[in-house]
Amino acid sequence: MPDNFLKRRDIGKLIASVRDAGGRFVAPALAARQAVYKDISSAEELDDDYILPRNSYKELVFPQTEVIADFTIGKDGVGLKGRDVTGRDTVVFGARPCEAASLESLRSVFTWGFIDEFCTKREDRLVVITIACTKADGACFCTTVDLSPKSVTGSDVALSETDAGDYLVHSVSEKGKAFIAKHSDVFKAKPSADAVVKPIIMPERIKGVDLEKIKKFLSDTAHYENPVWPELTRKCIGCGACTYVCPTCHCFDITDEATAYGGKTPFEGERRKNWDACQFDNFTLHASGHNPRDTQFKRWRNRFMCKFNYYPKKFSSKGCVGCGRCIRVCPVRLDITEVMEAISKRP
Repeated sequence: MPDNFLKRRDIGKLIASVRDAGGRFVAPALAARQAVYKDISSAEELDDDYILPRNSYKELVFPQTEVIADFTIGKDGVGLKGRDVTGRDTVVFGARPCEAASLESLRSVFTWGFIDEFCTKREDRLVVITIACTKADGACFCTTVDLSPKSVTGSDVALSETDAGDYLVHSVSEKGKAFIAKHSDVFKAKPSADAVVKPIIMPERIKGVDLEKIKKFLSDTAHYENPVWPELTRKCIGCGACTYVCPTCHCFDITDEATAYGGKTPFEGERRKNWDACQFDNFTLHASGHNPRDTQFKRWRNRFMCKFNYYPKKFSSKGCVGCGRCIRVCPVRLDITEVMEAISKRP
């Protein structure tokens, strides 16, 4: 049974309440004729006709670029002063269950052996409100990786849309319960008696995919140089689009950048953490000039290995949540599910 009820007309009140308290309200909104996650200030900005926003909201906890320290170079040496991050109360409204599951994956990485407080402090102040999927397309494959449009992993509050456009509300986490209690004037105690939930769309599980067989194949080092890799991935152009839209990809680089403008000198600068991608040809380039992944199929192989071998071995969370973003943005239509099927058929 649902815990509460949210009227569609009260979403504007919820947005105002969050923003008036100094928080951000992030939701799918139209930009360049496509749904993207962005800060909104009114319910009128919400996009109701979307399957999945083009970008991932991982950038709310793991920004594309951020300053983590400042440096100075002087006669007495180099000075380095770290930046602090406190995070900001942020609500993500209208997230899909597949993407919500990715937060667990990111946290596994950023707390593995060290605590990256730039990410964890932001996530601690993030409230994820998911909406169960009532539509899907051919790129959706969450059920194939053992998730579903009704999954609540990573959600704080889970919503189910009704025919009238209102929502049945389920609190999932303690953070979600506290959020509902804080905004009790918006989340009504009981749903309407005539509320009818819209049918949940379940993408058909790809019958030819066997996750255990994939994991076994990838775990056998004899298959590392298998000719199946160049055969299946030869059309990859290494643009990195798949990694940038993927909610679980987490590679980054750290660079020192001199800030010669704005009144500063070349002897002052910023240490920045920037998104990187294993699909780029210089990602594994050594200072000697040697590159262990010197051709593109090796780089794509690494990404696939990360999703379905390295991740499952190291963490209990998922390396791939089946959101299908990589399929939708690939300029050469390299479909990861087709590779999953082909590997599943290997002896």
